[in-house]
Amino acid sequence: MKTTDNVSPELRKIEKEIDDYYKSNPLLKLPFATAASCLLRTAEEYMLNEQINGVLGIQDRHALGSDFINEIEHSMSWIYRDCEQGGKIPFAYASDIHKASKDLFQLGQKYDWFVFAYTYASEGILELEHQGSTIQPTGDFFANIEYEAYNILVDAHEPEEAQFDLNPDDFPSTAILDSVRVQGDRFRYELNPKMVADTKKYLPPLFDRMFLLPSEWQFRCYALGDFQKVFETVCAIAHVHWAAHIIAVNQGVTHKGYLDSIYVLTYGKLIRCIARCSDISPITVKNVLDDLTYGGSGIKKPIPALQPLIKLNSRSYAIVPHIWICSSAERNFTTLLNRLPDQKIYEKFTNEKEGLMKERFTTGLCDKDFKFISVNITNLTDVDLAIVNHSEKACLLLELKWFIAPTTARERINKSKEIKDGVSQILKLKQAFADNHRPLLDKLSIDTSYKLEGVVVSQNWIGYGNVQNPEVPVIRANHLMEKLKTTDSLRATMEWLKDREYLPKEGEHFTVHRPTTTIGNWTIKWYGIKSLTENTFFPLDCGCTRH
Repeated sequence: MKTTDNVSPELRKIEKEIDDYYKSNPLLKLPFATAASCLLRTAEEYMLNEQINGVLGIQDRHALGSDFINEIEHSMSWIYRDCEQGGKIPFAYASDIHKASKDLFQLGQKYDWFVFAYTYASEGILELEHQGSTIQPTGDFFANIEYEAYNILVDAHEPEEAQFDLNPDDFPSTAILDSVRVQGDRFRYELNPKMVADTKKYLPPLFDRMFLLPSEWQFRCYALGDFQKVFETVCAIAHVHWAAHIIAVNQGVTHKGYLDSIYVLTYGKLIRCIARCSDISPITVKNVLDDLTYGGSGIKKPIPALQPLIKLNSRSYAIVPHIWICSSAERNFTTLLNRLPDQKIYEKFTNEKEGLMKERFTTGLCDKDFKFISVNITNLTDVDLAIVNHSEKACLLLELKWFIAPTTARERINKSKEIKDGVSQILKLKQAFADNHRPLLDKLSIDTSYKLEGVVVSQNWIGYGNVQNPEVPVIRANHLMEKLKTTDSLRATMEWLKDREYLPKEGEHFTVHRPTTTIGNWTIKWYGIKSLTENTFFPLDCGCTRH
């Protein structure tokens, strides 16, 4: 049991002051429906302004979308926790409420940095010090920062990551443009099945990257495929509303269409619309939406990324376009499944996910002169997947990790521990090989004249520098697959891994900067990774394509 605090009492006192700072915001004195609708409109206004100002590269677009999803969590949790439930949705612009909403949203953006810093400090991953009113990390946290840079730079084109790069001007449906009507500070359009259907035809590239797991997986009241169809339909509605919003702005709507920036409708109308546009029964649609409703299905501390459908009051629900557009849907849904009080079933599919990873390697590399072996070594451990090239006398051991991609500080700490456990498994197997462990050699059909190395292969995140080991590289699954596809030499790939050639280099591929942000009397000096490459990062010598 932990008996000492890694954070000083003085810094804990500062933390309490920062945690309570939001309480002075006037929005907290309003009913939830009023406060939430104003806050969410302000969040959409922020995303609209960012796009109008121009978000250029893949990395910038990805960062904007993922940061938005994380940052809205804090301000929403404050009003959900402190505001009285119910209330009315205002449909008149009030400058004082707009300012309070903007202040609270911006506070949530700033607060996220403090949360990361204090969470890491509490776990001993970094040390915090404060000089005057400035708090900053010290110690060796920034050593091996290339691992953190890798996680960030590769994310933008990983399949499960949402891509916030769709242009409403290119939508195939002219029905949206024809339908939008602007009057003063309001805009209207009549959503119809054709708009949704046309938009759904436009979005498959997004959905194909987002959904990787088998659609037939069955949960309590619906299958994963049902969730996918419901999400795709609501996401299409979100895109329609976003497109209508931009059209209205181009037509001169006052206040940039702030009052109608979120799509508000009744629950019954939403269920009927989705059922009609997705060919799913209304009861199945309702079951999915009940789980996706903010604070629904018994979730005590809801998160917009996991439950993106916002119930404002007993009658009105809100679709906030960019909460859906920027969502990593499958990742968030699987996280939600583990939090539902009566449905902790996702763990059951862990072995199936490992099986999917194995299948992707074996089928994706079937034209290579490789042998693939998965075995349990009695009194030792499992070999998730071994790739053997007998002509080269080379064997690469893969420890496979497909956990839910971490986003919060706590999730990243926990998943780093899983990466560390994977490294330990590879070290154990390498030591057994060095000790001429006969069961291992026999199961792999190799001998001690072979070159044997091991690698932890993660589907979505490789951990921080503090859990890395010089003997065991950690790499993303798609990256290793691309490398193996472009070479016939397994030994060359093993050297590439051992030399960490897959990692980006500071000063060549990225830079580290130290931005600051302030809440109340306190400023934190944090860190950021800025890409120096035009698009997503893959080392040029691996033969991977740039997108």
